[in-house]
Amino acid sequence: MRTYIFTEDERQILEDYLTKPKTKNIKTSKIMNRIKKYQTLFEDVYLYLRVRKTMTT
Repeated sequence: MRTYIFTEDERQILEDYLTKPKTKNIKTSKIMNRIKKYQTLFEDVYLYLRVRKTMTT
């Protein structure tokens, strides 16, 4: 199992995108396209969150 989804650089780009939406650029577009393309990523994150929740209760 991997220990991260985004690199530090990608995290910063996405944080900037969320806090300053007008900062969209080519790097942001590449990340967004990958998020759209890889459908199982959402399912994996959702599964991870469900499992993680059971560990904290």
